Amino acid sequence: MTQPYMCEPDIIAATENVMPDLNTDLVLAKNFLKQQSAATGDSLYDHLVDIVHKILTQKPPDVADNFEQYSWAVKQEKFRPNFDLLNDIYLSPPQLSIVRQMDDMFRLVASKSEKIDMMGEEEQELDLEEDNTKPQVADLIDHNYYFREGGYGLPASECYAVYVALKMLSIKEPVATVRFFGKIFGTKANYYVAETDLTIEELDRRIREFELKDMPGEGEDIEEKEENEGEEQKEMLGEGEVLEDKNKEPVPPKLPPVPVSTWQPPPPIPVERPGQGINKKVFWVCNVPGEPWVCLPDLTPDHVRVARLTVRCMTGDLDAEIQTFPPFDGTERHYLRAQIARIQAATSVAPQGFYTFGSGEEEDIDMEEGMGDMEFNVNPYYHGHTLKDLLDPNLTYWVHHGRHILKQGRTIWWNPMAGMEEGLEEEEDEGPPPPEPESGPTLLTPLSEDARVEGLSAWTARRSSSLAPERALAVLRSNLWPGAVAYATDGKKSECMYIGWGLKFQPPNFSPLQLPRPQDEYPVGPEVMEMADPTFADEEAYRIAHLPPPPPPELPGEGEGFGEEEEEDED
Repeated sequence: MTQPYMCEPDIIAATENVMPDLNTDLVLAKNFLKQQSAATGDSLYDHLVDIVHKILTQKPPDVADNFEQYSWAVKQEKFRPNFDLLNDIYLSPPQLSIVRQMDDMFRLVASKSEKIDMMGEEEQELDLEEDNTKPQVADLIDHNYYFREGGYGLPASECYAVYVALKMLSIKEPVATVRFFGKIFGTKANYYVAETDLTIEELDRRIREFELKDMPGEGEDIEEKEENEGEEQKEMLGEGEVLEDKNKEPVPPKLPPVPVSTWQPPPPIPVERPGQGINKKVFWVCNVPGEPWVCLPDLTPDHVRVARLTVRCMTGDLDAEIQTFPPFDGTERHYLRAQIARIQAATSVAPQGFYTFGSGEEEDIDMEEGMGDMEFNVNPYYHGHTLKDLLDPNLTYWVHHGRHILKQGRTIWWNPMAGMEEGLEEEEDEGPPPPEPESGPTLLTPLSEDARVEGLSAWTARRSSSLAPERALAVLRSNLWPGAVAYATDGKKSECMYIGWGLKFQPPNFSPLQLPRPQDEYPVGPEVMEMADPTFADEEAYRIAHLPPPPPPELPGEGEGFGEEEEEDED
């Protein structure tokens, strides 16, 4: 059956009777805008999307006035080649790794505290009994509050992160006490320094390792001696054969003797064992709170000696090379440890009576063997001083509790002639005089005995506030080590801290050590003396003086007679 034919007026009427549909119109309009250009292959729909995205991203002013320029800029970007292949690669910010490290640190400390909270009553009682064996962490937040009152200290957010980092150190490492020593600035990164005391078990282990290093086995020494003797005998036999062969050959001309150096190195100064002297405390450092703490090595006397002769800023890299004169045997971790020991010895101060020797009378102090070491503890009967006494310009109410480092680089003097005393008694006239023992200020010496710096006192004391004297405290600042400060209240609170570059004030300026004078290789004489090069006039005078003598002049009659004789012979 065929459909009836519809003329044009019928079609128009049919379309007019159809109801409009919004969705259909939108689809038709979108399809119309998506028609691609025959020249470029782009569509108006994509172009409008790019323009809107660019405008919303940049949010420029007066968009309606500059719409044509944005349309033209979008078209130009499509024809510009994209040489940057890293646009689509996500690079995490450098702070993200620090945040993750701090998050792990917070989770570790929080999990430890949650375990304590979830313990039962019986377990908590047992835990309280074991408090003596737990590491004791100094309350940095409380001490930092008083430092901030005096104008020093760390920001609140940084102080809290460092305090949690000290908690993490007490959990992970075998330490008995933890205290924040200070912060040392570096050119690339900073160092946060923690001062600790090791547990008895860990200290005994380190002492055993130290003794094994300094006392090698006797069997090894005997074997080395036998090997050396055998080699010497072989060399002697070989030299005899060589001499027999050389006797047959012509004797070479005699050469001047090879110079022999007469310099002898000084005897090595022994290192103080762990838990004694400059190695009494163990120091840990990290660049950012949350990073793993790194234990600094024990200090040697040579490290202290060279560190006193050089000036160098820290870099923040423990493995950085130390290029100084005299040469420093170690990396930045050893140099940092030497500077910390110097700062601790000079700036560890407290009010008089805050520390006491306690059982120091019962200890056997043997200064010759170097095994004695005075101990001091916090005085439980300390009641504080008035601010007037603490602010006295003479500083008689402040004392040092840091062990003084001698010129040897030790806190306890070592006698270099200890092993030769028996021989010196027999040869008193021929042997050198015994060295004088070095001595320094004892522990708990008043600050009034410190040497002055360029006519000024080594320390400056001031009041934290004059507007609220009832809340004021005494603040002490070091002029010898800028950055070292200490505070004390009229009660029982006192602490010291160092925040600086780790450099000592050396007026008027630092002068590096000059190279030593070289030793004479040969005795001075005409054979080895250097002569000045002759000038042109000297060479000309020498040439004229060494010219051959001129021929003798001819006599006047000799030439004529000789000619007449020749003529007669010809005739």
